[in-house]
This record gives sequence, C-alpha cells and structure tokens, in this order.
Amino acid sequence: MSNAALARIATSQAALGSQYLKAGRYRLEVQSIRTKDGFKGLSAIAEVKVVTSERTQHNTEPTRPGLITSYVENLSDAKKNGGGRFKAFLMALAGAEEHEVSQDFIAKFTEAKQAGAFLLVDCDVFPKTLPEKDGRPGKVIEGYRWSNVSPTDAELADIEAKRAAAKLPPLADALG
Repeated sequence: MSNAALARIATSQAALGSQYLKAGRYRLEVQSIRTKDGFKGLSAIAEVKVVTSERTQHNTEPTRPGLITSYVENLSDAKKNGGGRFKAFLMALAGAEEHEVSQDFIAKFTEAKQAGAFLLVDCDVFPKTLPEKDGRPGKVIEGYRWSNVSPTDAELADIEAKRAAAKLPPLADALG
C-alpha cells in the first residue's frame, strides 16, 4: 500500500456502519447535526436517537427505540433537492417558518453550539417510489415527513440537563 493510502486511512474517521430509519412513525431525539464533504459530495447529517417507534407498514418492523440512526441528505446536486428536504427537517425541529431559515440560523444547529442537540422531533417514514427512468422501474426509497414537538416543562428540563452533561451551552444561548 502506498504511503498516501496509509495516511488517508489513518486520518479518516472510522465508519461504524450507519443505521437508517425504516418505515414507521417515530419520536426522535437529535444527538448532533453536521455537514460533511465526503466521497459522494457535500452532505447534511443528523444523528438521531429513536425514543418511540410505531409500525405503519404491515411488512416492515420499525427501527427499535434506543438505536441511534442517521438522517442524511446529499447537498451536491441541487436538482435532487436534498437541501430542501434537510431544510424541512430543521424547520420542524425548530418550529420555524421557511423565511426564518438563513445561513446563520442553520449554523446554530450545525456548528459547535449544536442548538438542535437533544431536541425532539416527530417523523413518519414511508416507502416512496421514484419515477421510471431509462425503461427501468422506479426505485423505492424512504420518504420523510417531519413534525415539530413542543416540549413540556419536564422535557425542556431534561433537554437542558443533557446539554449541560454534554458541555453544550443552554438552549437559549445556543439559539441567541
């Protein structure tokens, strides 16, 4: 192996194998949100912990509570609208309107202050068939429908305690 290959492996982040949400209805707790420029281009990634799950498809067992999964959108091809789908996720997470989502707003969630860490969001994951292409049948992928969760006082106290334990600023400071 070449020294360049060895250096690239040594300095890369270890891949532990990603787990993705299967069809189902979920309450999720955000662990972190980040962007990454990788071999498939620029991606937005939310690591989420399954709090509750419910079956919505008779033939698919939903991802079980306690697992940490990844929600990933590729941002490199504007025609595929990964940025728009990730924006919808952030809007639901923050309870924000589209006109409120600026680059500064997004940075609060993806940079060191991690404004979204430990917030709750609801999600319906459903099978979605893409249109036929070049005579081949459409591929079935997962679609995501996000909903805002307004935390109770007890949930808000739990969020703040988790943020403090993770050495993150209080939510108000992270959003300020």
